[in-house]
Amino acid sequence: MFKTKAQAITCDAFCITEVRMDTSAPNLMNVTLLFTGGNNDFINYPWIAEVIDAQGDTVGVGTWNFFGQFGNTSTDYPVMVQFDTIPDNFNATMVFHYDTSVCLLSFPCTMTGIEESNKAQQISIYPNPFSSETKIYSEKFLHDLNLNIFDLQGQLVKQIEHLSGHEISLQRDDLVMGIYFVQLVEGKRVMEMRRVIVE
Repeated sequence: MFKTKAQAITCDAFCITEVRMDTSAPNLMNVTLLFTGGNNDFINYPWIAEVIDAQGDTVGVGTWNFFGQFGNTSTDYPVMVQFDTIPDNFNATMVFHYDTSVCLLSFPCTMTGIEESNKAQQISIYPNPFSSETKIYSEKFLHDLNLNIFDLQGQLVKQIEHLSGHEISLQRDDLVMGIYFVQLVEGKRVMEMRRVIVE
């Protein structure tokens, strides 16, 4: 019997390392997910629910699978997409479900769990949870930053463009109480994905 450590597994343990079309079926794309961590780490029922392109449109959907994945492994997840060849310079956000958690994972993934931990020291969001306003702090100066906010279903609910500075304010505005994912995009590079809670 393996011990599960689901409570210790966070979104930064996952990285989308490859996408490729399945030659046996039209419009089927295989998404390769690397799960970093220990060999005894395990997640239940992992699946890619949606693929959201750089414009915020859903271009692919996956189906729930009855299996799990161990830490320190890569696994392919099938997703039905709206294209038959992967577009050049394909960038996307994958809505990844496991156990009772949801992660928004960027592709291409440019970090590992270790690099993500280092990045965590560069970006902070406080307060979190927040009720009316929170601030995003960065050690480096952010230039022409776009801030995307997704709900738990992976829907883009708010977008703020062309932000700059070491400190960025995020107003609650019309966000209802709940959990959201804040995606920070500098230029064309997804530099950070963080969970925030609106109370």
